[in-house]
Amino acid sequence: MKTHAIRRMGVKYHGICALPIYLADQNVMEHTCLVAIMAACLRSMFPELNDYFPPYYLETLLVHDLAETVIGDIADDGSADAALHKDEQEYMFIGDFVSDFDDESKNCIMLNFSHLQKKDNILYLIDKLEWILFVAYLTPSGEAGSLKYKESHIGLTNQDRHAIEVTGSYRTVDVMVVHFMEHSR
Repeated sequence: MKTHAIRRMGVKYHGICALPIYLADQNVMEHTCLVAIMAACLRSMFPELNDYFPPYYLETLLVHDLAETVIGDIADDGSADAALHKDEQEYMFIGDFVSDFDDESKNCIMLNFSHLQKKDNILYLIDKLEWILFVAYLTPSGEAGSLKYKESHIGLTNQDRHAIEVTGSYRTVDVMVVHFMEHSR
C-alpha cells in the first residue's frame, strides 16, 4: 500500500502535480498496475510478441517498483546524484521481498528484474511506454506539463537539453519519446 503514497517524480518535475485534475497526479501504485495491464494486453493481443515475454513477467512487473517505498521514485532523466546506488538498492530490496517465494518464481523474477534494470527486455520498454502514454493522454487537453516548468523550478539535465534540441519542443511527451528511443535496447 505504501506505493500509493509515492508520487511519480515525472509528475512533479513537469508541473503536472500542480494541476487541479486528479487524473494527472499519478502515483507508483497506479503506474505499476498500468504497466502490468499493458503487458497482459500486449501479450494477449499480439501473439507475435509472446516470445519476448519471459516466464513470470506479470509477477516481475507487479513488484518492480516496490523498492521505491524505501528509496522513493528517482527520475530517469540523467541526474545521477540520487541514482548512484539505485539499481543496487532496488535489486537487494526485490531479492529480500521474493526470498520466501518458491525457487522457480524467485529465480525468474530476479532474472527478469536484472534485465529490466539493464534496459534490455520488453518489460523495461513497457515500463517506460506507460509514462509516455500517460503524458500523451494528457497532452491534447494541455494538462501534460512541460519541461519549461522543470527548467524554471528544478533545472534541466543535459539529457533534457539534448531531447529538447532533438525535438525542438518542451512538450513532455516529445522529450520522453527521445529518451525512450535513445535509452532502450
